[in-house]
Amino acid sequence: MLRITENFENGNAIRLRLDGTVSLETFGELTEVCDRHQRVDHRTIIVDMAGVSFMHDDAARRMARMRGESLCIINCSPFIAALLDTFGRD
Repeated sequence: MLRITENFENGNAIRLRLDGTVSLETFGELTEVCDRHQRVDHRTIIVDMAGVSFMHDDAARRMARMRGESLCIINCSPFIAALLDTFGRD
C-alpha cells in the first residue's frame, strides 16, 4: 500500500510525500499524479521518499528513468538510494 500526499511548495513545484511500499501496482498511482501535474501546470515535482519502507526492483527501475529536469527524488533511505542509482546507470 502506498499513500501519496500532495503539498504545493510554491507556484512552480509540488512535493509528493510517499508513505508505504512502492510496487509496480502502486507505481501506477504515482505516475498518474505526476502526469496530471506535468500535463496541466508543467510543475517541478519533488518526490519525497522519507516514508517509503520498501521499493520493488521493477518500480525502482521505472522511477530511476523518471528522474530528470522536472522531477527530483529526495529523502531516500540508503537502500532505496542505492537501488535507484543502480538502475539509473542502466
